[in-house]
Amino acid sequence: MTNHSRRTFLAGTTAAAVAMLAPGKYATAREASSPAVTAPISGVFQRTIGKIEMLSVSDGANSFPRRENFVSNVPPVDVVRALQAARLPTDTITLTFTPVVLKTNGRVIVIDTGLGEAAFRQSNGVGGQFHTNLEAAGYDAAAVDRVLITHFHADHIGGLVTADGRAAFPNSEIWVPAAEYAFWLNNANMARAESEATMANFQRARRIFGILGDSVRTFEPDTEVAPGVTSMATHGHTPGHTSFVVESGADKVIIQGDVTTHPALFIRHPDWHGATDMDAEMAQQARIKLYDRAVAEGMLIQGFHFPFPALGHLAREQDGYRLIPIG
Repeated sequence: MTNHSRRTFLAGTTAAAVAMLAPGKYATAREASSPAVTAPISGVFQRTIGKIEMLSVSDGANSFPRRENFVSNVPPVDVVRALQAARLPTDTITLTFTPVVLKTNGRVIVIDTGLGEAAFRQSNGVGGQFHTNLEAAGYDAAAVDRVLITHFHADHIGGLVTADGRAAFPNSEIWVPAAEYAFWLNNANMARAESEATMANFQRARRIFGILGDSVRTFEPDTEVAPGVTSMATHGHTPGHTSFVVESGADKVIIQGDVTTHPALFIRHPDWHGATDMDAEMAQQARIKLYDRAVAEGMLIQGFHFPFPALGHLAREQDGYRLIPIG
């Protein structure tokens, strides 16, 4: 494993989502097209960021019963009211999963990888759609130059390996946040795991990164991790959770990973704490800092769990923000 310095189905909610995958969400197109995506493909949305081509590529979606502690620091009745205000079901949470593909300076970069091939088979194609949709868009996983990871939950790293335990991107470097790698690969941290879901995260990280071996490289915050792509520390959801700022010319987009997992709840109420945030206070601070910047600079924002195509702008609204989707 190489360290890069500044110079150069799952814990909590998503675990419940994976456990309850069932057929019926998101059909996937299978017609191949050129990497320029000249015709609409279900599950693929194209946008340009200056000279950078950006694809939002669906990995699927899943609905599961809302737990009373889905938001951990407010009464459940407040959560119900927020869902009602957004005209969403109050007894069910739906999460979408949307990795990103960038074509920048002749390189193909993937950001997060979805649930993976095993989940695709388990769910009869409901989850783990990323690789199928990537192929439908005309991209070969063997031609991906680099994969960037926001954090080590299963819906973000599951697609790094195939169902039979091989590297899913055989010719790619896998770049991961140094703090995230250090936490999940630490024996003492694993020994202190307080839940089965957290223990499963440790075990999964060890299995996946053991398979990937020397292709794994770590990076620090504020590192240019690909042409036009800079890492940004947004710790809290996990110890090393990282976002990416993509910039070309006057255009910018923030790839925010799981800074928030549910826009109607945690964008509208940024001081609410998600049950899956490992350090909820730190996650709150990261969320507000990131969203204040997005509003001030008018930046586009991509959220892994935002409704597909998972892109929008933010506007201030009372004591929080509002997502204005595009597409």
